[in-house]
Amino acid sequence: MVDKGFVPGSNCFNNLLTFVVGSSSFNQWWCFFNENKSKVDLDVYSFGIVIKGCCEAGEIEKSFDLLVELREFGFSLNVVIYTTLIDGCCKKGEIEKAKDLFFEMGKFGLVANEWTYTVLIHGLFKNGIKKQGFEMYEKMQEDGALSLCRDLKSRGLSPSLVTYNILVSGFCKKGDTSGAGKVVKEMEERGIKPSKVTYTILIDTFASMDNMEKAIQLRSSMEELGLTPDVHTYSVLIHGFCIKGQMNEASRLFKLMVAKKLEPNKVIYNTMVLGYCKEGSSYRALRLFREMEEKELPPNVASYRYMIEVLCKERKSKEAERLVEKMIDSGIDPSDSILNLISRAKNDSHVSSNND
Repeated sequence: MVDKGFVPGSNCFNNLLTFVVGSSSFNQWWCFFNENKSKVDLDVYSFGIVIKGCCEAGEIEKSFDLLVELREFGFSLNVVIYTTLIDGCCKKGEIEKAKDLFFEMGKFGLVANEWTYTVLIHGLFKNGIKKQGFEMYEKMQEDGALSLCRDLKSRGLSPSLVTYNILVSGFCKKGDTSGAGKVVKEMEERGIKPSKVTYTILIDTFASMDNMEKAIQLRSSMEELGLTPDVHTYSVLIHGFCIKGQMNEASRLFKLMVAKKLEPNKVIYNTMVLGYCKEGSSYRALRLFREMEEKELPPNVASYRYMIEVLCKERKSKEAERLVEKMIDSGIDPSDSILNLISRAKNDSHVSSNND
């Protein structure tokens, strides 16, 4: 169309650009943009689309090169573009660049919005910033994130559920359940109800801390609020009980989720198999193996190894060999340690039969 002398307007080109960026490889759409940028009418949104594409592709340097071009075209950066760049820098671990962009916004009179603060808070937690990072927040990363949140509120912007969940997750990752609890309390005081995600983050944290009593209590509180636990919620609870070796509790939850018409996924099945193997219950583990086969859910390498190990301990070398064959058929190469387990089991069986 362009080659025939028809010049599309910026809106038309932006729609096409959005489609090309979303459906092509980075090199393909990057070439498309550069080949056409001098032939069509561009606006600030055109650059916003391409900058977002570069950030999503991890091409941060190209995003900054585009800023130069954007200004050469006579356009000014807006809050959306700044936030996109800040998000891209945070995801690449380049917090200093994110900081510079944040302060630059203020210099140009642009007011950060709720999403800007959200990506910054997420970036602080994700990148483990402690005494480095933002000049105005010299304390621990949690203080920095909360300071950002307070700054957000002081500007008349209300933190969203997403922002609060990021804060809860950040505290939980540091093992600070007290801090996470304060965030949840603040949410409730501001009229924002904790979501299924909020509760699952907390349940996962207490399960990881070996406090299954609290984890189960949180699941009950969740249900009392009308929030239905999903597969992920059950997964973290089942994993917690399996780690503690409480397979009766894990099995009870497994049956409960099935009764609630929630289909266990491969993560839950593999977790249960490992739990039964550690318990020495090869019969129960094998039964789950068969269920996985029927549902076309692939066992992972750890499940195969533990399953083969428990079978070898029970001198069931033939069953163990059949599992090795299934491993190979599914495209998993058995390690030398697995093959050695079977070899020893076969030798033990041979010695035992000769002694008999």
